[in-house]
Amino acid sequence: MSLKLSPFIKLYEENQQTLERFAEKNLSPNGFCLVPFTNLILEPGGQVGICRHKGSDFIIGNIQETPLDQIWNNDFLQKWRQEFLDGKPTICAKEIRDQHCNLCRQNNQLLDLVEFEAIQSKPFIKLTANLNGKCNLQCQMCNVWKLPNGFYKEENFWKPGREKIFPLIKEIDMLSGEPFIQKDTFKLIDEVSAVNPNCKWMFTTNAHWELDETIEKSLKKIFIKYIVLSVDSLKPETYARIRKLGDLSIVLKNIELLLAMNKRRTLPAVNFHMNFLVQKDNWQEPKEVLHFCQEKGIIPFLTFLYRPSSFSLLNLEESERIYILETYFKTLDALELNLLMKVLLPLANSLTQLNKAYFLSEILRVKKELGAAILKENQLHQN
Repeated sequence: MSLKLSPFIKLYEENQQTLERFAEKNLSPNGFCLVPFTNLILEPGGQVGICRHKGSDFIIGNIQETPLDQIWNNDFLQKWRQEFLDGKPTICAKEIRDQHCNLCRQNNQLLDLVEFEAIQSKPFIKLTANLNGKCNLQCQMCNVWKLPNGFYKEENFWKPGREKIFPLIKEIDMLSGEPFIQKDTFKLIDEVSAVNPNCKWMFTTNAHWELDETIEKSLKKIFIKYIVLSVDSLKPETYARIRKLGDLSIVLKNIELLLAMNKRRTLPAVNFHMNFLVQKDNWQEPKEVLHFCQEKGIIPFLTFLYRPSSFSLLNLEESERIYILETYFKTLDALELNLLMKVLLPLANSLTQLNKAYFLSEILRVKKELGAAILKENQLHQN
């Protein structure tokens, strides 16, 4: 069975619209990212970052030492913004090359709300609130569940939040550890929804819990932009190996409960995404995952594990990386390959010169093939 093209035409068109908006504002598609102009990430230990793709080790401040409004315009963050204003990123050069993460259509929905200055006169408008690392799983590629907690107190977060952040914030992204088992998540929902009902929410969850009336009651209060289901295998044994303490059957049951909840909502429907982190243990599964998502009406996001290197495909011999790429190109069609692009690019760019050139040309070919297929599909609908 092939993936149906029609559900992905909208995504393709939204990506094209992002490029058009960049051009309108004279922003380089290879040299600008909106994230340092919009977002702060709070890590469980009090560290502050700005970007998921840079990871929790890339820190620009600490809430225990410096108030958030001062971190927002510190020297390093000004430098980071200036690189993007100049269209010459060095801090994020690798991420932009391999992931094109700066073109994320979800992030760029905030493009008209920011000021293009190194020093911001307004507060941040998006908050990724990883207020503690409490998690019910111990994933092999994650250390969040090991982190200390309890650093976001009344004086350094909740009181300043009520005064300066909660009434004005546009988006809140709940990420790690597992937000739906943390009391802080539901406290934040209560406090923000009381003063800012228009705030949009995003959640990333392992779905290894059960939707009940209490959780659904909280979710009914808020506009949910999307929920990311982080599921790294559809094979029970592989899932249990990657996500230690996990049981895939619990996750699959809860996904059905969440999809059923979506039909009951009176607020706009939730977009469900699935994040599948490709690594040594599961690299054979993308086709199965893509078709599972199509069956459930979930938008797939196949991403690439860089760290820890011991679990990354980049830690394999070049011959093994070539074998993986060859397998993908032999077994996946153009649409499936395009949905796997965040895996194909880092693998191809890791190879020696001739092998790299060959696979990059193959990647360009499948991009053109998909573009032609979408153009043909649109023409059929217009006729």
